[in-house]
Amino acid sequence: MRGYGKQVVAALFMGLVMLSAVPVAQAGTLDTVTVEVENRTPEEQQRALAEALNQVLVRLSGKESVLELPVAQEAAEQLQRWVVRQDYRDGALVARFDTAGLMDLLSSRRAPVWGVPRPRVLVWLVDQGTGKGSMVNPGHPDFAMLKEEAERRGLDVVLPEWDAADRDVLAVADIRGRFDNQILSASARYPHEMVLAAVLYSGSPATVSWRVLQGRKALTDGRLKADSTAQAITDLVDAVTDQLADRFAVTGGATDQRTLLTVESVGALGAWKSLRDFLSGLGGMQSVSLVQVSGDSLIYGLDFSGSDAQLRDLLSLSSSLTPCPDQAVAGPQWRYCWRR
Repeated sequence: MRGYGKQVVAALFMGLVMLSAVPVAQAGTLDTVTVEVENRTPEEQQRALAEALNQVLVRLSGKESVLELPVAQEAAEQLQRWVVRQDYRDGALVARFDTAGLMDLLSSRRAPVWGVPRPRVLVWLVDQGTGKGSMVNPGHPDFAMLKEEAERRGLDVVLPEWDAADRDVLAVADIRGRFDNQILSASARYPHEMVLAAVLYSGSPATVSWRVLQGRKALTDGRLKADSTAQAITDLVDAVTDQLADRFAVTGGATDQRTLLTVESVGALGAWKSLRDFLSGLGGMQSVSLVQVSGDSLIYGLDFSGSDAQLRDLLSLSSSLTPCPDQAVAGPQWRYCWRR
């Protein structure tokens, strides 16, 4: 029986390895950029591609300051190497880039890399205007601008419908008043990992105050001023993206410390694959090795180039992984439980 059990485990492991060979999908908005062009001359094409590459580098690092690093110039000197596809559409050049190759380049040059998965951010944005205020939703004038700015920075946003179901549990005043119970209740119907609650006040200057929540925990907040409503939305997206990049972007490089991660209640082969794919796809993860199988518990050795805090933050993005109730303090071996 012991030999048979070992054969079963070996078969499961080999199946997992074969399934894990399929790369984790990239976030859909990271690799494709649209740049308006004046014509289709080679010179204008090169200008647009260079601009698009810069935008992709900013998305992949999480910070606009990446353009000041030598790696940005190195990438630009090999521009055509990164372009997977390009075509013209409605007066614009649409280019798709090799994001995996660019992330490898950034990591090898020890530049910050903000990989996938990325947190989906549900945005409750109140445009106060001159009246009682209105929620930004698909029918609001600010909606397209907010989506465009989020795409520019690689921020994965979810915008509420603001229909009767939302209005039954949440009022515009609840965002201004920071009533988290109502905000979280209304948020439950939408897929998300974080909530951005913000209020935009038009004027000269325009101002916006905001908070980012992960569950009931306030991760960060801020208040900023801008010359216009449009600039305020741009600055809001920049500020939130910068804050999240500070938390999740990892600087590449070798590591001399391995974290042992025990995950309990992992039963089916599909769960093994999902867990392996998730861990392998995390930004800053150098290698993932299966150390031990014991019943429905797996122990992985993780070579991660970031800090313990960053790894904890990245693990929190999985809806299936949660720290076990009797989790010990952070150390070389962590215990998590798998939720179906």
